[in-house]
Amino acid sequence: MDNKYNGYDFVENSLKKCTPYRFSGSTEEDFYKWKDEMQEIMAELLGLYKMERSEGDAQTISKEEFDRYILEKCVMDTLVDIKMPYYVVTPHNSNGKAVIALHGHGSDGKEGLLGRADKIFNDEIKKFNYTYVYDLSEKGYTVYVPDLLPAGERMLGIYEDKRAECTDVNNALISMGMCLQGIYFTELSMLIDNIKDKYETIGCCGFSGGAHCALWLCAMDDRLSFGLLSGFFHSFKDTLIYSNRCGCNFIPGLWRYADMGDILAMAAPMDIYMETGNNDHLNGIRGTAGPMEQLEIANRAYELFGKKLKLEICDGMHQWYGKILENI
Repeated sequence: MDNKYNGYDFVENSLKKCTPYRFSGSTEEDFYKWKDEMQEIMAELLGLYKMERSEGDAQTISKEEFDRYILEKCVMDTLVDIKMPYYVVTPHNSNGKAVIALHGHGSDGKEGLLGRADKIFNDEIKKFNYTYVYDLSEKGYTVYVPDLLPAGERMLGIYEDKRAECTDVNNALISMGMCLQGIYFTELSMLIDNIKDKYETIGCCGFSGGAHCALWLCAMDDRLSFGLLSGFFHSFKDTLIYSNRCGCNFIPGLWRYADMGDILAMAAPMDIYMETGNNDHLNGIRGTAGPMEQLEIANRAYELFGKKLKLEICDGMHQWYGKILENI
């Protein structure tokens, strides 16, 4: 392709000029100072200070009992004028621990994770192995399964084929100094506020766009005990323009300060388990080389705590593999 007139070279070279505020210290004290500064910068970029929270009240609106678990549907006031619906799957063999499970695209929101999606999503639910809620429940975890904005019951109905509306909503939010990832973090941190005293530990889990959301939650909320990230870890430069174009991937000004490895580094020393397919297109133009490069960036922080993160490389395409569940 001839980039003479299309502006690609301008965008690519501009990205190369960005200098991330990368951790370069040598002590735990250095790390926590850097982390505090990064969390403050990220809070500004995410637009967290522009969001008006509600009281965070939650109520149960239905309850069903099955052989191995109880299924409740709940709704919580999050931001002013916004409510977030979510499911709670409580296994009869509960281990006293909880996981927030986050969906990506093509799942009909929370419905796909429970195998209840609209039939037009059936092929993608099967292709991506989306029903990992039950894998977590079988291990004894109580699983919270929210609809992220704008998916599932929270879609605006812009497109007849129910395609993702993230770009449409994110464009509007950016125009007001906010973004979708900021909404996600705010709502999920409020969910943690509501459940933190009920469980011994709380983790988060996600596939694809859900893993992106889980990454931010791990980086910005120290109350979590672990994160399970599947199918979403790469370098921004490897996915520039030609992949990962959905609006939920974009945060104003982010690339000036951080690549994905820097965001992951902020989660240290939290236990994070990750997996990707060796042919996952979301890894970008260099394949798994990009994710491994970002992993090295994060491990500069983790090694201070005697830890080293690993990325499980699975044989296949973009999908949930579930090998990371062996770690919890």
